Amino acid sequence: MIIDNPKSHFILVIHPRILNGGKYTIYQGSEMNNGEVMQYWGKWLVLGEPDYLKILADKFDPLVESEKIPCIKYDRQPSANLGIKECVMMVYCDRRERDHIWKILEKHGIKLKAWVTEKETMEMWLPGGKLMEQWLAGTDFDEETKNKNREDALMRINHILEHSEEIFSPWAQ
Repeated sequence: MIIDNPKSHFILVIHPRILNGGKYTIYQGSEMNNGEVMQYWGKWLVLGEPDYLKILADKFDPLVESEKIPCIKYDRQPSANLGIKECVMMVYCDRRERDHIWKILEKHGIKLKAWVTEKETMEMWLPGGKLMEQWLAGTDFDEETKNKNREDALMRINHILEHSEEIFSPWAQ
């Protein structure tokens, strides 16, 4: 199922059960906890123009619905405030299944092999992290609002780190 909300920066490719509170962080039929997500979860990054990523999303949608790929999200347009000139598609999966997912991507002509763990991503969104600071620099937020965003990210990520046995809940997109 492709969720294309024009108000969102991201277009999602998800299994319909997610709309009913289901999780996409599933490994061998079980929901992953925070510790497992930090240890195993990540994503393949695919770069391209919006039209190209839409074509890929249409091709990958049946694979998400049949649960061969857990979840995909991609940019509607390049993230100018992050200094990225191409859109990014994130094809999520467990590290233990990433070689299988890579073979699927490769069959669809994807050549750039770029894997990022969820832990690395979260570290980049911590206060002082590369993505957080680039994003804030590209906004017109005053310093107080920038600091509130930093504090919110720190609180959310610390919660994940401090509650490793709790079932993972993603941030709203």
